[in-house]
Amino acid sequence: MLREVAERTGTVLLVVVLVSLILGQVFGQPILLAYVDSGSMEPTIDEGDGFLTVPAAVAGPPTEGDVITFRAQEIGEGGLTTHRIVGETSEGYITRGDANPFTDQDGGEPAVTRDQIVAEAVQIGGTVITIPGLGTAIETVQATLFAGVTAVVTAIGVDVDPSPGTVGMWIFGLGLLLFALSFRPGGESELERDVSRSTEETDGVNPRRVAAVLLVLILVPANAAMILPSGQTSLTIDGDEVAEAGGVEPGDPVEAEFNARNDGLITLLLVFEPTDDDVAIEPSTPGLPPGQSTTATVTVPAPEPGVERTVTITENRYLVVLPESVITWLHEIHPFVALGTLNLLIGGGFVGFVGGLLGFSEVRFRDTSRDVPLRVRIKQWLR
Repeated sequence: MLREVAERTGTVLLVVVLVSLILGQVFGQPILLAYVDSGSMEPTIDEGDGFLTVPAAVAGPPTEGDVITFRAQEIGEGGLTTHRIVGETSEGYITRGDANPFTDQDGGEPAVTRDQIVAEAVQIGGTVITIPGLGTAIETVQATLFAGVTAVVTAIGVDVDPSPGTVGMWIFGLGLLLFALSFRPGGESELERDVSRSTEETDGVNPRRVAAVLLVLILVPANAAMILPSGQTSLTIDGDEVAEAGGVEPGDPVEAEFNARNDGLITLLLVFEPTDDDVAIEPSTPGLPPGQSTTATVTVPAPEPGVERTVTITENRYLVVLPESVITWLHEIHPFVALGTLNLLIGGGFVGFVGGLLGFSEVRFRDTSRDVPLRVRIKQWLR
């Protein structure tokens, strides 16, 4: 009995780890686990090690000494960075890698604001909880799968983009499939000669509970990927600087730029909206592929000399699981309408996936876990 409990507990933990890693990669948002791919945090976190995380939304206000994962603007040309908070100013947090002799801000990175922080590393007694080699293993598997998918696509001549984002989605789908199959009952067949198994019926699995767990695991990071990076961007136009530039009179159009980046593995639709009617943005609804960034140009009437005008841009992000024109139309009705529709679509799709695979009646199965070799388990899964 203890062995069965231990095996099931181990299976659940493995599933949680795999799903959290897959979702973290797909949505560009650390879910329970993350890893570093540089040595900037050594010896606290070695290059290629993983670590436990808590989403910033539930971690509470960060303080000096916390190790955070944030969306950098300059480090590595933008993207997720894990460093320690070493100070705080009125503009934001001062950060530094434990192995670095200078702060990120000394190197040109702006002070980190609260909305840039996506996760906080779990520390016990001031020690970050790490998983040695986790990141190295993940990157090795990703590189292998990417090479394999590229080779297959090239060989069969299928018109599919074998990009890392596409591979990430395939990994995501495979992970969900294995998650569901791990609860699939194993029938009695020719495999009986390879194992000694009990014919005693054990507890079943309620697919509705599986669907509920999947909904939480899917919808929470999906909404985090859409909501957490969204917000407002403020640009300041200085009338004195405009006048010094020459050739521009007050009221003439002047331009300013700001950047946005997609760190996930799913294409996003960004919707930029100015709070003032006399401000124009181009592009206003860019589609942003995985790992890409975009630059938006804001056009505003030049202020009078001696006057500073602050322009505020509201940004909303949506996962592109519908045509962009449809998402834009839903957003124009109300952002909550767009978010709600996408949640229904994503959630309904995964509920249908579970229902089609397992049905919605409780599945009862016999205990086949005793003395079952791995190769036999795989055969059972693939039946």
